[in-house]
Amino acid sequence: MHLDPAVVKLLAEAKGFDRTVLITDATAATGMPDGKYRLGSMDVDVKDGKCTRDGKLAGSVLTMDRAVRNFAKFSGWDLPLAVAAASRNPACVGGLMNKGELVAGSDADFLVLNPAGEVLRTFVSGVEA
Repeated sequence: MHLDPAVVKLLAEAKGFDRTVLITDATAATGMPDGKYRLGSMDVDVKDGKCTRDGKLAGSVLTMDRAVRNFAKFSGWDLPLAVAAASRNPACVGGLMNKGELVAGSDADFLVLNPAGEVLRTFVSGVEA
């Protein structure tokens, strides 16, 4: 909603694999069904994946798994590279130890995705949540 797919592709090409970091600025209405919600001091409408106030964009309801799928589609990167841009790369940029990779000594916080990038299972500290 906020960026044209061509801009996403350009960003991926300009930054490259190791320097691309995916984030989402999702509001508290993310994951909620279509309806009216109060965000701070404003009332917003969520419908069809879009958060608006008086017909204008009022925030994001983009989940990270959707961001990864969108990024893979728009950039032409395969799913594992898009996942790394949402996990390994942010951990590296943030200097977070034991995050972003599933290796010995890591926190073992991870998702199991299907080939389309949809979440099947979630693990926190190695335990299914």
